[in-house]
Amino acid sequence: MLRMSRPAPVRLDADTWVIMRSAKDHPTAIVNRVTDTTGEARFLVLKWALDPAQRRMTGIFPTLEQADASVLYDNAAHIAHAQRKTSGPPNGGGPLHT
Repeated sequence: MLRMSRPAPVRLDADTWVIMRSAKDHPTAIVNRVTDTTGEARFLVLKWALDPAQRRMTGIFPTLEQADASVLYDNAAHIAHAQRKTSGPPNGGGPLHT
């Protein structure tokens, strides 16, 4: 399993962080700290969208670290590249791999 080092959450204010992953021009998620009915801090993870009405909650976590770890990378481009690179018959009778 490939392990990628994650960038640290970027704090916007006392209770808000942005989570950056694959995209360089916008966040992947926003984390908001709220207090539950027992007085404990909870971290709500929202999938980022430019239009705030399109943001969707993806999880609630007891720590910022767990909230950060829940935000995954979009590996679709990497998987597609790996599939192209390794396509062909296993005996090597296909075109040369680039």
